[in-house]
Amino acid sequence: MAINTTDRKRPLKMPPGWEPPVPAWSSVFAENHQQVSMCIIGCQHSSDTYINEFVGALNGLAKNADVCDFATCEDKDGYDQTIAIVYWMDPQACANWLQSDAFTLFWELYSDEKWEFGIFREVFNVPFERLETLFSGPVHDHGMSQTRKDIEGPIEHHGYWGGMRDRIPLSSENAFETDQTLEVIEQQGNRVVVRAHENLCIIRSGQDWSHTSGTQREEYLTQIEPVLKAGMNFLRDKGDEVNCYSCRYMTQFSPFKGKQECTFGLAFFRTMSDLEAWSESHPTHVAIFNTFLEIAPKYGPDLQLQLWHEVSVLPAGHQYGEYINCTEGAGLLAGVKI
Repeated sequence: MAINTTDRKRPLKMPPGWEPPVPAWSSVFAENHQQVSMCIIGCQHSSDTYINEFVGALNGLAKNADVCDFATCEDKDGYDQTIAIVYWMDPQACANWLQSDAFTLFWELYSDEKWEFGIFREVFNVPFERLETLFSGPVHDHGMSQTRKDIEGPIEHHGYWGGMRDRIPLSSENAFETDQTLEVIEQQGNRVVVRAHENLCIIRSGQDWSHTSGTQREEYLTQIEPVLKAGMNFLRDKGDEVNCYSCRYMTQFSPFKGKQECTFGLAFFRTMSDLEAWSESHPTHVAIFNTFLEIAPKYGPDLQLQLWHEVSVLPAGHQYGEYINCTEGAGLLAGVKI
C-alpha cells in the first residue's frame, strides 16, 4: 500500500534524503479485503501425550481458513504452548467458524480437565489501515501475506526508527496511544476472558533460514539467532519492564511432519510507542539490530535468510482472549490481575 505523503495530520518519521541500508518489500492485498481476522488457538501443556490428537483436530477444523500456521514454544511459566494462528480475510467467515457446531464441540471437548492442559483462543480483527508488513525479499510469503495479491518494493520507508509507524496508513492521523488497560470481562472458575484495549499493538516477526547454506547459514545460527533468542527471552520473562504483556518465541511445524526451519516472535505490547521504545533503545533489541546490520548489507539481494514481520494496532471492539485452565502468565492474562 503506497504511503500518502500529502494531507497528513502527523508527519512522516523518515529523515530527508533517506536511503535504506538494505532492500525491503511490503505486501499488497486485494482491494476487496478491508480487514483480517487473526485467531490464535492453542493449548498450554507439560506433556505431549495428547498433543498429536489436539493438533489433528485443530488442523481439520481450520482446513477452510485462508491461512493456518502451527507453532510451538516454551512459555514464561515453564510450560509448552502449541498453537495454530488462523487467518481469515472475511471477518464474517471467521465469526461463523467460531460459532459453528464443529468449533463449539472442539472447544468444549478440549476444555475438559481430563486432558491435563489449558486451552486458549485470542481473537483479533484488524482493518488493513491499521497494519503493515515487511519482507527482506520479493518472493517471501509468510503469515497473513500468504494471501496477498502482489508485493510492493523495494520500498524507501524502512530501516529507520519510525518506519514501522510510517507504513501503517492510519498513522497519518492517529498517534495510536491509549489510557486504557486490559480488562477481565468474564471469570468463572478456571475460565477467564480478557478484553483488549484500544490500540493494543501486536507484532509477529519471523525468520526463515530453510534456504540458507554455507557461510550464510553458519552466520545466522551462530551470530544472529543467539542474540535474537536473548531478546525474545527478555520480552517473555521481563516484558513488563517495557510494557510488553506477552511474548512467545515460536518454532513453526507442519502437523505430523515435524519442525520447520522457521521461527517467529509473537508479542503483545501496550501500544506501538512501547514497541518502538524497546526497538530503538533497549539493549536486547539494539543488539539484534546491530548484529543483523553487520551481516546483511554485504549480501544485498543475495541474502538467503528470509526475514519478515506483520504489525497491527487494534481498534476497540470485539478483541479478546479466552483462557481455560491456563497459568496467569499466558497471553493477555499476563497483563491483568486475577
